[in-house]
Amino acid sequence: MYQDELVELFKKHKLKNTNHRHMLYMLLKESKQPISAEEIYRLISVKLDKPINLSTVYRILETFEQKGLVLKSQINLNGKALYEINHMEHRHHLICIKCNKISPIKGCPLGDYEIELEKQTGYKILEHNLEIKGLCPSCQKT
Repeated sequence: MYQDELVELFKKHKLKNTNHRHMLYMLLKESKQPISAEEIYRLISVKLDKPINLSTVYRILETFEQKGLVLKSQINLNGKALYEINHMEHRHHLICIKCNKISPIKGCPLGDYEIELEKQTGYKILEHNLEIKGLCPSCQKT
């Protein structure tokens, strides 16, 4: 995403285009998996002359989440919430229990099951999440 596109995105969502917001958004955009606020803080702090406060990272993430730009993932590793760019698609994840690698799963196998559950229970199902845990190919080799 180019600087101009990000400026327009922030303008559309009535957000100031600060250096910290820009860096945080781009870091999440480039990340291949959801990451914690602490990891974001560490990665941004390395790039800045003047370090960012962890509380600032949390405030930016909360603002981005409220604006629908970022998702606070249901995945919880080691007691820490994880964040990712809102790709505007329903996603599930595979999680390696050894190295904590997180891989998105394409498609959702639960759509038909939700319909059947609604019929059986009378519930109106609003959402679900699915985490599948195992060992990634790299960890299986070690």
